Amino acid sequence: MDQLISLRDVLFANPRIVPERRAILCDSRWMTFGELRSRVLAVASALHREGIGPGDRVALLMENCPEFIVCFFAITGMGAIVVPLNWRLHPSEHVTLLQDAQAKVMVASSTFLTSIERVKSQVSSVIRVVLVEGESCNRDSFSQWATPAQTMPEAVALNSATVAAIVYTSGTTSRPKGVVLTHGNYLADIHNVASVSRADSNSTNLQLSPLYHAACIHSFMHLAVGGSTILNRRFDVGEALSLIERERVTYFFSVPTALYQMMDHPDFKRVNRSSLRTLSYGAASVTTSRLQEAMASFGPILIHAYGLTETTSHASVLTAEDHAIAFGSIGRGVGQSAIKVVNEAGHPCTPGEVGEIRVIGPNVTTGYWDRPVETNELFQDGWLKTGDLGRTDERGFVYVVDRKKDLVISGGVNIYSREIEDVVAGHPEVAEVAIVGIPDPHWGEAVVAVVVLRQGAAADAAAILEHCRHRVGGFKVPKRVEFIAELPKNPSGKVLKTELRRLLSASIRNEGRE
Repeated sequence: MDQLISLRDVLFANPRIVPERRAILCDSRWMTFGELRSRVLAVASALHREGIGPGDRVALLMENCPEFIVCFFAITGMGAIVVPLNWRLHPSEHVTLLQDAQAKVMVASSTFLTSIERVKSQVSSVIRVVLVEGESCNRDSFSQWATPAQTMPEAVALNSATVAAIVYTSGTTSRPKGVVLTHGNYLADIHNVASVSRADSNSTNLQLSPLYHAACIHSFMHLAVGGSTILNRRFDVGEALSLIERERVTYFFSVPTALYQMMDHPDFKRVNRSSLRTLSYGAASVTTSRLQEAMASFGPILIHAYGLTETTSHASVLTAEDHAIAFGSIGRGVGQSAIKVVNEAGHPCTPGEVGEIRVIGPNVTTGYWDRPVETNELFQDGWLKTGDLGRTDERGFVYVVDRKKDLVISGGVNIYSREIEDVVAGHPEVAEVAIVGIPDPHWGEAVVAVVVLRQGAAADAAAILEHCRHRVGGFKVPKRVEFIAELPKNPSGKVLKTELRRLLSASIRNEGRE
């Protein structure tokens, strides 16, 4: 893939692409690479008629569907910039993001009419909204709008520095920022994923994560190697298991929550999973007990993908082979991307010493959209500051310890939430757990375990605490255990600890009034 210069080349200058070969499956219908190319040209031509040119922003608001991929390659292929929107956000949030990006056109599913109406009335830069399916509110339907075309309009020169997308961060701790990703960033990450994925023209990817997320790279990578990808409009665990068996899926990426749902599903053991070559997991932490369960269930095919939106997707990968020698690690980098752990002075940490994880490589963002101050703060000596705390071992494998912002300081001592989460998750009746610190007049912060029990389980707080006392020092044992039906999470599967702290603080205040 080294000969590819831009994302346009993935479909139009790639010797791995065979027009007659299947490219995308959605809703029981296959689209060939030839059809994909034709639709990309049609959408690019339609955008050109709307006055869209290089550098203009075009927003996408839709579930996983072929039109998302078609629009992505059409927009980037003509030098314009994709703004993928998280469809789980509130309509007012969509307005805020598009006002920030100053998008000119929005292509959206008619499912999101409330957001469409808000955008039309409140975002003055948007000159046209196109519906992906159906016709409503006298707007253009996608099929009528994207009429056949033979060539890419005004085939502008593209290079690795050309901006391809503005992908807004999930905003777990602050207002979302627009991460600027270039053609070179995407191609570098496609190369990184391909180097460890065992993917080729006979591979079939199951896209479980939303395409607006950085995990879209798994579908793009499979298209780049001439393989196929299957789209689930929204994640459905039963349908996902059925597709793995029916379509002989060879590869999929999963956030931990979806992986847990698969393993806990009553049909899991009956499903034929023998076609799978690679199972990539990441985007949130996985506890030791559940990772061991996944390895026993799927076999030695797991790879751990660590990354951020700011690294396009991947910053490091623990390969299937390295799982046997560095269990729990995120690896030592991947492809053209390197990682290191540094102390407060920016110097490399010694093995076992905890510091911040830094990343460098051609897949790393150039910065945030229209935010020069935050962009400047993001880097040091060319290395991206991830905000994750980690340590290395003597062989150079990196282990994530915690997020800087999730570190609990109790009694003046640093307590890493991931360590305690791993211990609590080892209790046989615990399905998921999040450790947070809440203000405490005596300790400064008190460690609280928020626990989701397995179905039918009946463990109480005393049992959880007793389990911890036998495994960690007394100062690390949670001061409180709260049970909850479901942990609040963002679309990436990351637990929203800010929301948990808010809920716990409110609960404690209410207790004080009783």
